[in-house]
Amino acid sequence: MDVRSLILEHWLRVLVNLNSTKATGIGRFENFLLLLFERGKAQKLAAHRRAVHRIVSKIAEHSRTLQEIKIRSVEETEKMKATGAELSNLRKVRQASVALNVWQPEVVRGRHKQIVEQCVVPADSRIHALERELRLCKQLTGLDKAYRDEKRRLNAAKEQFASVKYYPCEITARLVRVDECCIRGRS
Repeated sequence: MDVRSLILEHWLRVLVNLNSTKATGIGRFENFLLLLFERGKAQKLAAHRRAVHRIVSKIAEHSRTLQEIKIRSVEETEKMKATGAELSNLRKVRQASVALNVWQPEVVRGRHKQIVEQCVVPADSRIHALERELRLCKQLTGLDKAYRDEKRRLNAAKEQFASVKYYPCEITARLVRVDECCIRGRS
């Protein structure tokens, strides 16, 4: 037996006991029905509250994920800019090292030699590593699709929240109150 059938049997026994004892009167039966109604109403309200809280937590989770994606995208963009600048500088170092092999005036040659000496790591190997890193950064900046998907999920959760929070009876009651206030103010 499942829980529902046990509960149903219990309440049937209670109802039979109430109906079998005529001394209790109709008032007790009405109180019992009122109690059942209030319990059911409380359970429905609790279920509704849980649904609302669940949707609110989804919205918060999607918002947090969106923030993380934004932050990661900004970090990757900054990293890509820094890598691009470093790559540009290394290319200048490489050009300077090639220029050292060609005859140049001593002033230009001294400047090129100074640029090459400042670079500790061999320029060619570092350039290849930075080019790979730049390609990887460009792939990771494809976070736009993830951002759009998460934004779509967030909007769907917000729509779901709006539909759960929608109470036509409460809205019409508010409108009636507003109309009454306006009518009183005009008189």
